[in-house]
Order: sequence, then structure tokens, then C-alpha cells
Amino acid sequence: MGRRQSYLIIFLAELLVLMVMGVRMFINWTSAENIDVSITQWHSDETVYNTENGWLVEEKDAAVEEKTAFLQSPLIGLRKGTYRAEIEYSCSSEQACTAYSEEKPYALKAGEARLGRNYDHISYDFKLTEDISDFQLIVYYDGQGYLQITDITLAPSPFGRLRNMAIVLFFFILADMCLLYSDKIRKHQDFVLGVGGIILLVSLPLFIDGIWAGDDLSFHLMRIEGIAQELRMGNIPVRISSAWIDGYGYPVSIYYGDLLLYVPAVMNLIGFSVTEAYKFYVFMINAGTAVIACYCMNRVYRDRRIALLTCLAYCTASYRLINVYARAAVGEYSAMMFLPLVAAAVYKIYTDDVQDNREYRKNATLLAIGMSGLIGTHILSTEMVVVVLAIVCLSLCRLTFRKETIRVWLTAVGETCLLSAYFIVPFLDYSVSVPSKIGAIVERGGAAIQVRGVTLADYFTFFKPLQQIDFRYADTGRLLSPGIILMAALIVAVVFCIKRWSKTDKKIKWLVFYACLTGGVTLRVFPWDELAEHSQMGNFLSQVQFPWRYISILTIMLTLLFGCLLAQSSGDRAGFVQTERIVLITGFVMTCFFTTRYMEGTSYFNAYCGEELSRYSVGTGEYLRSGTNRDMFKTLSSDTLSERMNEVSIISRRGCSMRIRCVASDEEGFIWVPLFHYKGYHVTDDDGNEYQIKDGYANQIEVSVPIGFDGYLNVEFREPWYWRAAEIFSLLSVLGICIVKGRMIYQNEKLVAGH
Repeated sequence: MGRRQSYLIIFLAELLVLMVMGVRMFINWTSAENIDVSITQWHSDETVYNTENGWLVEEKDAAVEEKTAFLQSPLIGLRKGTYRAEIEYSCSSEQACTAYSEEKPYALKAGEARLGRNYDHISYDFKLTEDISDFQLIVYYDGQGYLQITDITLAPSPFGRLRNMAIVLFFFILADMCLLYSDKIRKHQDFVLGVGGIILLVSLPLFIDGIWAGDDLSFHLMRIEGIAQELRMGNIPVRISSAWIDGYGYPVSIYYGDLLLYVPAVMNLIGFSVTEAYKFYVFMINAGTAVIACYCMNRVYRDRRIALLTCLAYCTASYRLINVYARAAVGEYSAMMFLPLVAAAVYKIYTDDVQDNREYRKNATLLAIGMSGLIGTHILSTEMVVVVLAIVCLSLCRLTFRKETIRVWLTAVGETCLLSAYFIVPFLDYSVSVPSKIGAIVERGGAAIQVRGVTLADYFTFFKPLQQIDFRYADTGRLLSPGIILMAALIVAVVFCIKRWSKTDKKIKWLVFYACLTGGVTLRVFPWDELAEHSQMGNFLSQVQFPWRYISILTIMLTLLFGCLLAQSSGDRAGFVQTERIVLITGFVMTCFFTTRYMEGTSYFNAYCGEELSRYSVGTGEYLRSGTNRDMFKTLSSDTLSERMNEVSIISRRGCSMRIRCVASDEEGFIWVPLFHYKGYHVTDDDGNEYQIKDGYANQIEVSVPIGFDGYLNVEFREPWYWRAAEIFSLLSVLGICIVKGRMIYQNEKLVAGH
């Protein structure tokens, strides 16, 4: 039997397994019935069930002044699996509910869900890892306002089986890829095992129950939940998420690139918990960082052993691990995945032979992909990289202003603009036309960030605990260093330059200079405050918030420097082997030390469904409209406010779209729609007539209704045509690069086969 026939049999077997799992899931889904527990069988110490009002408690009648169990289900026996509780309610202030088991609390995967005041229904998902006999659903009341529960149903959910099916599919695809490229894997098995070992090493903190509640975790989990909710409603791509601020909407996707976050969002939709989806995202970024770093370093040094060692140093760098696990700085550590692409492209632009035009021009696409990755994940990292690249270009002006190099830079800029048009166009459109808090911050000037810089000692302190940082200062225990391997490389390079200046490779000299310059701007002695106060450009650059963000760029520079040192010493085989062992041991020990400190943490997060997240986690509110008062969030109503109207009521609502029944009086009336007014909203009637909208109370959408109007108004968010055009340009650019790259690979393999 030939290899092709074997592959076909394996593929058919996998397809059969997936079909059986799919049929079982469908049968269980269609035959599943609600758990037979009527709402009338529940129990409350505060009130009794009323057929008209259900379970109702009010502040004046409640005997509690703090959060307490208001309503409890009877004890229910449930089998292992996933379930969904549908709760119909009404409340005047935020309340909560949770799943509970006294006998086997460890078998219950669920957290406390919120009952928002601007909603009347939630779907609460949870999972049982074992059969339990004493399950209870508990609704809490905090003694404020009123809480009314009109109905609660409990039923098995198909998402557990869908999740298992997705896991099996993932491993089938992984196995198929290994089979398909088995010859190449065997040929380079040491390299493949090395990359796999690095990925596993830096992902060790993920193999615990839950994840550390890092600095920005709640904000980024809401980004994922917001994308998932919009995808559920068919809004692709996501621009304004209605999950934020209890339905008022937040355009975080316009200001903050989130293309990679669609992966955990889709995982959440098919049954993975919020925490599982996020942990997979972290693993994906760790794997992507290792693969990209190895590819780029191998492209630079043409030596797989050097590529593996530099990849290990970069992936295990203290600052990167801090970003991933302690800070939960999703944008920054995702951007660090693309920094090796930018670094390798720029390195080769200034070191490759410009006469080899075909090979030299490849650097433009490499740089464009790297910069597009930065733009699509973290704008601040993009800003910092552009500043550093400008310094590199000016300092190497003799090489920069060659026609071949200029052509490569211009090509890279053009390709970057095309690849990133889907994000750049809406971002610039909102930055120019929408008055936001982030724009007001930039215009005010004088951002005082100097005190948040690091000290020189921080760079050489490798064993600090991973405690929460005090954002007024930097020296409160947080590891803010590239790590022992890369700092040792810098020391060796500096000593080498001092002792053997004339014999030192120019590349090492330049990298030492750039590393010292980049590290210098992170120090507390760098005059950030003076620059911000007296220069508009200085003020713009100081919006990085923390000077130590530049450590990410310093880390990739030191990685290149480390690779140059290894390349220079590779002629001494015995010395190289000894260095290799030291680096491997150091990287392993330091990462294990980091993992140990990570597991000593006491603040772990393990949310199961999106209802457990805070809808008000908007960070510092950078993307709110100017003048929006965050203190008003919890007083905003989900109903329309109106003036001089006979009737106004929301008939239906789906995300950022709604249909409103309006009956005007004999005067011009006004309606304030419960959505923050951002560019892109339109209000039309059933005849297609569009109504002008403007800023209303608390920056809500305000619509004027003509005299005698009796009908329906439709509110929806529509992307401008030039946003859609930008998305098409980006998609075509990606397809073009894939086609060109595919043809090159095919031609190379054909050429090798011919020989």
C-alpha cells in the first residue's frame, strides 16, 4: 500500500470519527429536555412566590443590608456535562447568581455571574466534571433597590460535546500535518524538538487550574467576550462591541487591533470556557513567538543552533514572561511575536548584498508582515518601533540612501499600508473625526512618565517576586529586565568592544549602541517630563505611558546581539558547545524559577462564561467620547429617554441595532437612544428616510422626531464604504502574498526534486 493510499484511509477514519461525534451531539441536543424544576419550587427567606410578580424583593421590605442569598433552587442531581441556566429577571441595581455544590465543589466549573440592571435575561453556562447530587443555583441580593425573578430554566447544553469535537479535530489536523511533513520533520528532528521544547518550557504556567489575574486581564477578557458576542449576532468584522457598558457600546476594536483575538472568541463560542480560550491564546502566542523567532534568527545567521539559542533567550526573557503572565499585557506580548520579523528584515536590509535584487527585495515583504502584525496588535509598540527605525535609518544614512535600500523601504511601507488598511483606515477616521479621551490626553501635553522609569539596578535584578506593580513607580518588585542571558550578552559585547575595538565586527558595535540607546530611554534619569512639557513631539512620544515599554525592543536588539556573538564564536567548537550548555541550563532554570513564583500567587482567575465578567472594565476609558463621565455608567438606563413625545418604546434590540416605536406630539420631539454616539450610526424610518443624529445627554445618540410622526425608527451601525474598501484591499494583499509565496515554495521543491 502506497503512502497516498495510507493517507486517504487515515483521513476517512478521522472523518468517520468526527461524523459519529457530530451525530451523537445532534441527537443529544435535539432530545435534551429541561431539568424538571419549576420556579415555584425554589426557596427564599425574604419573600414568597407570586403568580403575578414571581419572586420579588424590594429594598424597603428586605431584612438585609448586604449581599445575601435571596433565592435558592432545591437540591438537584445532575450528571457530568455542561448546562445552561436561563434567567428572566428585572432589577434596579446589579445583582448576582452562582452555581453551588457543598458535596463536590471541585467538580463544579462556574463562577459568579452578574445580573445587570440594563438587561432582563442572562444565559449562565457551567460545567460539571463529575456527577453530583446536591447542585443548587443561588441568586444573590445586595439589599439595594429591587430584584424580581420571573422565570429560571435549567437544561443540558451541547457545547461540551462541541468543545470535545473541536479538540479532536485540532489533534487530527496536527497529526495530519506531522504525517504530511514527516520526511522534513525527521530530517530536522533536533530543530523541531528544540522549538517544541522552548514552547513547552515558556508555557508551563498555563498547566494549572486557572490563571493569574494579571494587571490587564479583565480588560482583555472583555475584548474577547465582546468579539464573541458580536460574532454570535453575525457582525463581522467587529467594530463597536455592544457587550461593554451594559449595551451602550465601546469602539475598542477600532482603536486597538484585535484580529488575533478572534481565535479565542470563536473558541468561546464553540464551548470553551473564557479561561480556557484565553489560555489557548497565550499558548498560541508562545508557539508563534518561538516559531517566528527561530525562523527569523535562522534567516539572519544561517545556523539552526544559533537560531535555537537566540530563540530560547528571547522567549524566556524576563520582560516577555512578565508581560504574558503577570501583566496580562495582551497587546504588548502579542506584538513581541512580530518583533523578530521586523528585526530580521531591518538587519538584512543593511547587511545583505544589494546586487542580489530578487533576494534583497524579499526583505520588504518580511518587514511589511512584521509591521502589519504590530499595527494589528498594539499601536504603542508600533509607535516605539517606528521611532527606533527612524533612528536606525538616520544613523546608517550612508546605507539608507542607496536606491536599492530606498526601494525596499518604500515597498515595505506600501505593502504595510495595504496589509493593514483594514485597521489603519477606521483608526485614522476615528482619530480625526471622533473627539475621544485619548485624543484629549495627547492634546493636553505634559504627560509625567519619568518617575515610572526603571533604575539601572532593575536590569540586573533577576529574582524579584511577581507581585502587582505600583503604577506610580517601577521598583516595587516587578521584574523589568530582559533577563540574565541577554544582559550577560550585552556585558560581554561591551567588554569585547572596549578591549578589541578595532577587531570588533561593525554589526556588534551598532547593536551595542542601539541597545544602550534604547535601554537609556527606559531609565528614570531620561528627561521624559522635560520633553513632554516643551515639545509637541516629546508629548506625543510620552504617551507610551511607561518608559519601560521600550524593554520589548531592547529585548529583540539584545537577541540579535547575542546571535552575533554566537556567530563570531562558532569557529571555536569547544567554546561554542560550552556556551550552548550554559545558555540551555540558564534558560531552563530561570524559567522554572519564574514558574515557581507564578504558582505562589494567590490571585487566580477561572471564569467559565462571559456573564462572569465586568461590563464596565474599560481600562482607563481611553476610547470613550470626550466628556463622558464614567461615574454615570451605573446610572445609565437601557430605556430611551424622550421629550415632547406621546409614545416611545424599544420593540427589539440586537447588539448595537434596535427598532423603536415612536408616536410624536404636535411639537418636534427628541429621543435619546441608549447608545453612545460614535461615527457610523444611522437612524432611518421604514420608508428609508434618514434622520440626523447628534450628541445628546451623556454623549448618547439624540434624534429629533418631526411633528405628527407615527411609526418606527431603526438604529444601526454601518461601516462607511471606504472602510469596506480598505478591508477588501487588505484581504487581496494577503491572498497575493500567499499566492506568491506558495509559487516560490512550489518552484523550489520542484527544483530540488529535479536534482
